Amino acid sequence: MKQLINRLKQNSPKQVLVIGDVMIDEYFFGNVNRISPEAPVPILLEEGKEWSLGGAANVAANCKHIGLDVSLIGIINDKDQEGQRFLDQLRVNKIVLDGIVFSGDRQTTCKRRFLAKNHQVFRLDTETTTPLSAQECVVVKERISALLKPGAIILVSDYAKGMVTPEIMSFIREQAALYHCRILVDPKGPDFEKYYGVDIVKPNLREYQQLVAYFNLPVDNSMQENGLLLCSLLHVQAVIVTLGEKGMVYISPDAYITSPAYKREVYDLTGAGDTVVSFLALGFAHLLPIEDCLQLANNAASLAVSHIKTYAVSLEELINKADEMEEKIFFDWALLKIELDWMRAEGKRVVFTNGCFDIMHPGHMHVLKEAKRLGDILVVGLNGDNSIRRLKGPSRPVNDITFRSTMLAALGMVDFVVAFDEDTPGALLEYIRPDVLVKGGDYEKEKIVGYDLLKSYGGEVHIIDFLPGHSTSNIIKAVTQVAK
Repeated sequence: MKQLINRLKQNSPKQVLVIGDVMIDEYFFGNVNRISPEAPVPILLEEGKEWSLGGAANVAANCKHIGLDVSLIGIINDKDQEGQRFLDQLRVNKIVLDGIVFSGDRQTTCKRRFLAKNHQVFRLDTETTTPLSAQECVVVKERISALLKPGAIILVSDYAKGMVTPEIMSFIREQAALYHCRILVDPKGPDFEKYYGVDIVKPNLREYQQLVAYFNLPVDNSMQENGLLLCSLLHVQAVIVTLGEKGMVYISPDAYITSPAYKREVYDLTGAGDTVVSFLALGFAHLLPIEDCLQLANNAASLAVSHIKTYAVSLEELINKADEMEEKIFFDWALLKIELDWMRAEGKRVVFTNGCFDIMHPGHMHVLKEAKRLGDILVVGLNGDNSIRRLKGPSRPVNDITFRSTMLAALGMVDFVVAFDEDTPGALLEYIRPDVLVKGGDYEKEKIVGYDLLKSYGGEVHIIDFLPGHSTSNIIKAVTQVAK
């Protein structure tokens, strides 16, 4: 997984055009302490409220979060309160509004979920499900023509709210053929024939069963047998069926692949399908083998359902750093910079500090803890063995670079450890350009290596006092005396 993610990060962003039913999700959080005297129903005492993107917009947010170049096409009413909140959430997620069609004849779809102690009590939906009008259809087609780029992945997210009509699907197929694009569809009944001629259809188990019934396929057939029949009837390359906790199945005339789910505690299934199609699109866009595409999507979905509400999974989360401490240690500066660039794109603030960290003591822990408070990502620059010998003499370091980097990586407040062999971290600072530089000790800011550099681009420099009575030299002296 590490190698796969690193390969994806080093590639240039790929374009995905998401088309479908967009909506705004509204969450009411509260507590239930009593039953209503008016009816045998719980009373939810509201304690908070949140909004997030739903439907095709959640797919777009997921795609954006994993580095895809995303355009979104959907329809809302920009005059109602829900439409305005939807547009606000698009801006928060840095998704351009160019593909959003405004219609005064429709209601912005809103799903209101009421939760008590993170358990959903009930849901209230407001929506318009009538198919697009002739004029709305014209505008949607114009948006598709304007935003589609050659070689893009077209991701159709159909929630049966009237956006994905047979006419729109026909136009999508025409444009895809013209621009050599692949079409991935997350389907919804009852009209499944409109998906004829796309590349891949991804139903969940319930939708797969509806497809089987719709085309009157033998119920005694295996999933593989009926999947192959669906490929033929719909004239698609493959059918991918998501099976919840059982993972997913890929069915095509060339292959039948089962991909098991990653076991994690499930809190909320909302948006799991959106996560799957987003990561499938990522894999298809980068021309990954289908086995890798399925692995990515399965891993991401298992993370998404372990959070309350819809949740955009990042590429970094697919690597379990708690199990693989070496994922935090870098000897190649270029690989570290790739990681940091991704995190900066998500608005993360990078803090840097450095030192020998030969024998860890409370003074080190204090500086690292305070440094972490100043940002989101803490990078520790670690002097190499030769660097320490030049600075402190031939008897140092006591512990080699492998020992020291492993000890630092085991600390929860440390996100990355990077080694440097120079006497100062000046070149490393120039290369990764952190937002904050932290130095532990009694220094004048102006004399700290990197001070002028950070000030030149608006960075910050902070000095954190050492805890008195703690130093590596004192520890070595004490051990030497005991040995004597």
